[in-house]
Amino acid sequence: MIKLTILIVEDDPATLELLEAAVSEVGHMARTVGTLANAFKSVERNPPDLIIMDRGLPDGDGFKLCLALKRDLRFRAIPILMVSGRGEVAERVLGLRFGADDYLVKPFDMEELLARVDALFRRAHPELAGYSSRIASGGLELDLAARQATSGGKLVRLTPMEYELLRVLVERRGTVLTREFLLESVWGAARGGAGPKTVDVTVMNLRRKLGAAGSLIAAVRAQGYKLLELGNTGT
Repeated sequence: MIKLTILIVEDDPATLELLEAAVSEVGHMARTVGTLANAFKSVERNPPDLIIMDRGLPDGDGFKLCLALKRDLRFRAIPILMVSGRGEVAERVLGLRFGADDYLVKPFDMEELLARVDALFRRAHPELAGYSSRIASGGLELDLAARQATSGGKLVRLTPMEYELLRVLVERRGTVLTREFLLESVWGAARGGAGPKTVDVTVMNLRRKLGAAGSLIAAVRAQGYKLLELGNTGT
């Protein structure tokens, strides 16, 4: 497991203590601040690998810091996990539009937070996350770093949701993934009215675009889908 430097931006002492303990317990190094101003100073002084940021801070809305970092070429690649007590769909969508890479609603389970931290880092740095950035089998090749898929040697033009669905299936290849899990992992906070049928339609379109390699996506009756085992080609 890669050990990360994580900046925690949280003004509530109790929540800050819990977050710091959780990330430290699994081996990550935590830096903590309680305001937007101190957060930006900390990032400029020593950019972290990832940021966990509360939305409601004493000197303003966390969206401001999120937007400022994503507009700065030096820091835009840093994954940001925003946490907030505002769980309405509109608020979560707004957070993602302001540049948050994920949005977790309070109260949350620490195991889920740590899982999201790992997923965000793997997505941002597949070449560092312990597996090859290029995965291939049966004529299908997925380049995680370039966010591209090829089938039979030809580039496949995928929508963002189709690519994300394929990525999740590849990362968990051989494992049956429920429709609800895929909805949360692919559509996440921006799912809106997306439901199980949305997953089925996206899978259908993905299979069609992948051609013969589309048969690697197997339906599991009354459960969901899985990608048949693939072999790494190496980087």
